[in-house]
Amino acid sequence: MTTNPCRVVIRGVLILAVVVSLVVLSLEWKRRHDLYWYDVRQDYSYAFESEPPVEVATHLSKNGFDFPGIDGNWDTALLPIKVETTWSSYWFEPSIEIRTDETSWTQTFERGARGLRYLILHQDAIQPGEKVYMEGKHIRWPDQERQLLLFSNPGVTRAKLLVLAPHPDDAEIAAFGLYSNTDSYVATISAGNYVDGLYAHLSDDTSVQDTLRGRLRTWDSLVVPTWGGVDPTRIVNLGYWNGSLTYLYRRRFAGAVPAAIARQNPNSFRSGAVAELLGGRVATATWRSLVEDLRVLMEAVDPELIVAPHPAIDAAEDHRFTTLALLEALEENGDRVTPLLLYTNHHFLSEYYPFGPMHSAVTLPPVFDGKGVMTGVYSQWLSEHDRMDKLFALEAMHDLRAAPRELTGGPTERFITLAAAAVDGLVRNPLGTYSYFRRSVRVNELFFVVQPADRERLRKASESSQ
Repeated sequence: MTTNPCRVVIRGVLILAVVVSLVVLSLEWKRRHDLYWYDVRQDYSYAFESEPPVEVATHLSKNGFDFPGIDGNWDTALLPIKVETTWSSYWFEPSIEIRTDETSWTQTFERGARGLRYLILHQDAIQPGEKVYMEGKHIRWPDQERQLLLFSNPGVTRAKLLVLAPHPDDAEIAAFGLYSNTDSYVATISAGNYVDGLYAHLSDDTSVQDTLRGRLRTWDSLVVPTWGGVDPTRIVNLGYWNGSLTYLYRRRFAGAVPAAIARQNPNSFRSGAVAELLGGRVATATWRSLVEDLRVLMEAVDPELIVAPHPAIDAAEDHRFTTLALLEALEENGDRVTPLLLYTNHHFLSEYYPFGPMHSAVTLPPVFDGKGVMTGVYSQWLSEHDRMDKLFALEAMHDLRAAPRELTGGPTERFITLAAAAVDGLVRNPLGTYSYFRRSVRVNELFFVVQPADRERLRKASESSQ
């Protein structure tokens, strides 16, 4: 019997297609689950010990719950909920849509999540006594009796805020919606200069690439906040070099500064309202200089709230040490009254956090074992107008978009240049997983409130994570 060569080829092609598909699917399965650096089948563990929130009982059914008829002395509410996900959630992200008579929003959780999670509710979106409807995708929950946790943060939107950004763009990623709707000052700690090849096509000299990036990002840090209504006399960049804070902190008790560090002169990038907010101080590449900058800055601004990274749950070293320097400066100023609103742009358990797509809600991040030192929670609701402004604020940051390329030559050369730029962007982040446009253009911005009484506990938790 003669075998048909055409059938053999077709069978071989089909087998190869199946094998390739299985390999691609298995790699994609692994990628989706490698986004979480912890066991997603465990309860989140939050404790608000020094100032417990008001608790109000409610019954949670499969369709939602009735929001209690309470007065308006709250702005942010958390609803604990025990969830379990369906088999499909191991591929698709599970989410819960929350609907009221006025609006709706979606909160997304980890693939394969199980255990205690929290829904975030806003006074702007829910009326007392209103029915709140819930619908899950790839997730379910049993009927359960729960205690709504109500937080009151009076005056946040009327307070004078000082927003600290470790790098250019951190203030916008975490708090553009907040600072553009309040009486705010924005101070960026570093120039954000570093070399990772983004500008390699513009110069072979890495020192040129480094300086160019620092100049660009410093300029961004001074200009973009004006899009949010902040006056230029309220914006400053302290000029410390990107990635230097860890070394400065660890050498804070040492003597002479090594020559390599001394060359990292903050004054080469230091700009903005240096005279108005820093008294014209000349900086040095030392921890002492950074703490003194923050001390002088706070004396000039006299803020009622300070926005900064959460040093115990943010993984980026410049972020953690920014807030440790802030805590030291507060201590030196004898400040015992100013609350902190803390954020995380690089959560230590998942760089993919916040989960889910653009325009969904920022949920509480994974916190276990008491690492999340906080007095309370504040969620800033962003209108559609706020989100559009935030989108353009992020797009204005050079570090969050593709590098410019010179379009020279004829149509063929220009096409090749544009194609190379597109390929470069896809190589850097092929699925947009870590895009800050996805992560931060949301219906809310989330902050952890820390009162002065909890600062020492926060400092110890932060130092233990170094």
